[in-house]
Amino acid sequence: MSIAVPSINKIQDSVLFVDDEPQILRALKRLFKKASFTCHFAESGIDGLKMLEEQDIDLIVSDMRMPHMDGAEFLTQARQKYPEIKSILLTGHSDIASTITALNKGGIYRYISKPWEDEDLKHSIEEALKVKRLERDKHKLLLLTHRQNKKLKSFNSELEEKVQQRTEELSRTMNLLDQSYTELIDSYDIFVRVFSSVVSSRFRVELQKPTVVAELASEIATLCDLPKPIIQQVLYAGLLHELGKITLQDEVLACSEASLTKEQQKEYIKYPSRGASILINIKGLESCSQFITEHLENLDGSGFPKKLCRGEISYGAKILRISRDFIGLQLGLIENTPRDANQAFAHIKSRAGSTYELKLINILHKILDKYDLCSLSPNESAMDVMALHPGMVVSKDIVNNFGILLISKGRTITEKNIEQLVTIEKIEECKLRIIVNTDSIK
Repeated sequence: MSIAVPSINKIQDSVLFVDDEPQILRALKRLFKKASFTCHFAESGIDGLKMLEEQDIDLIVSDMRMPHMDGAEFLTQARQKYPEIKSILLTGHSDIASTITALNKGGIYRYISKPWEDEDLKHSIEEALKVKRLERDKHKLLLLTHRQNKKLKSFNSELEEKVQQRTEELSRTMNLLDQSYTELIDSYDIFVRVFSSVVSSRFRVELQKPTVVAELASEIATLCDLPKPIIQQVLYAGLLHELGKITLQDEVLACSEASLTKEQQKEYIKYPSRGASILINIKGLESCSQFITEHLENLDGSGFPKKLCRGEISYGAKILRISRDFIGLQLGLIENTPRDANQAFAHIKSRAGSTYELKLINILHKILDKYDLCSLSPNESAMDVMALHPGMVVSKDIVNNFGILLISKGRTITEKNIEQLVTIEKIEECKLRIIVNTDSIK
């Protein structure tokens, strides 16, 4: 069964809800009655597969526990036939093993614990559809690049007397290709950042600092003169290093590492391997996956999960470790009491040679003030949304009340951005933290 809802967009997104309980489907119909996308509904995994054959679906929202075919099996079959479709899994804490299976085989975008919060579910669906639209744009850019490459080949076969004319056209085309390639890389980078913010949105909002960890790790890697591809992998590892924590229970996530019980520690030390296992088969993130696997290993072999030591640990993992700990110490994620930047550095320095590389400690010392979470740099200013103007440059990531990335660091604010931020503050009834570069304030 399906119902169509009005849309203000020229191209309307489409969402399929699958649940074997009629009352749940009725609740979802009411919740999304005025949604900006088309809603379709199925009462089983089998009906859901039939619906996929008949309708152009962008996103699947499926329950885990269903008779005959559970959510993990349904999403796995859906992914095999329609790999481009995003999926969200509705599950309870007791289904964690099946959830991990769905993560690995079904390629789910996110899972949400039942009973869900209406606003959380709405926001998750909107974010998933946003990523879907980004992928469409990415595909268009790839097609554009392919067409331009074919055009370049045809230029080489033109007559000699048109060489000058073709050379000028080639120059213009190459500029377009460079722009397209840059936009493609930016699109991939945005996808990773958005995915990172969605993963970390399950944690306490004030502790969501994966972008800061990623930026610090990237800068240390740059100062180490590592190749650009490795620096990029270090950046992605910083953004995604907490991915495995989605398998942990809320009471574990609420504790600092120092306050975990022995039983909690046994479960906690598995998160690097779990996060890496999700990424290992994603083309282009192989090194990132390795860095995440090893980022809690110690030089003296006392870390986890593999008890590696010194030369056995990848350099990217060593960089991720010192970056993650410096930020985590300031936030109170590692010790029971948060430390300021100098205290955090002293803690790290006291473990030189046993946990951290001395060379990396010396590099961190040079940029210490830049990553002091309690202060703004001289060229940064906190701004109210209503005081923003187009052309201002964002100095720190802007996130909403759920920790979802809205505008990334370094982006130039537009009139449309300001309108969206005003709307978000009204809807969520909260003030956004906006830091801009003072050089961009006119």
